Amino acid sequence: MIIAVASPPGAGKTQWIDEQIAQTNETVGYFSPETHSIPIDAIYLQSKHPQLKLYQTAEEVAFSNTITYVEIPWYLDLAGIESLLQTVNSHRVAIIPDDTDNTELKTWGDEIIPRTHITNPTTALQIHRGVLTGEILDFESLATFWLELIQGAYGEVFRVKGIFDLADGQIYYGDFRSGKSELELTPLNLPRWLNGKPDRFSGFEIVGSNLDKAEIFQTVRDCCVPEDAVNYYQEQVKESLATELEAV
Repeated sequence: MIIAVASPPGAGKTQWIDEQIAQTNETVGYFSPETHSIPIDAIYLQSKHPQLKLYQTAEEVAFSNTITYVEIPWYLDLAGIESLLQTVNSHRVAIIPDDTDNTELKTWGDEIIPRTHITNPTTALQIHRGVLTGEILDFESLATFWLELIQGAYGEVFRVKGIFDLADGQIYYGDFRSGKSELELTPLNLPRWLNGKPDRFSGFEIVGSNLDKAEIFQTVRDCCVPEDAVNYYQEQVKESLATELEAV
């Protein structure tokens, strides 16, 4: 059984899938086409639901024996996923802002879920992605960059999400969409990394218009902790954690 979920950008596909998974104790699957190099949503969901099986290809989904949620990125043509949906029993969920008349999605969906308080983009959108695997970011620098980003210093921003390894050893999920006042940055339920450069994915995706990609790239690089300082910060965190443990 495949449950395919589609929507305009920022309408809450991942949030809806998260809610569905939380209602079952059974093992379920997740697949999002063409996002394997930037698996932000997959990592976020699996950190909350360790039983979740992540699939990398449509073939894996077709031969799986689990209920699998297929999150279709907004920039993909719905026709491109038809070959998979017609392979097995499928149910199509379209999440549509209540002030949007999206005929294609309404025709495509078996189930229509209206969303309120969603800001619709008024201009053509572009995507800027960056991989930060192996990098550790300074929290204050990241927070400053994010404030500048959502206030329009690098172009008009509609949607931002990312996963970041920070200097305290934790990995954080960041989420912003137009209409919100600030970035939400929360630690994921994953082990702290306190031994050198992290060997796990981190990165970001920015959706907007007139994005200054070169300036974004340089500013994000400036947020990274210098390699020769990584060990210093990690030792400080280890000492702090040891002190807290002794006090318990």
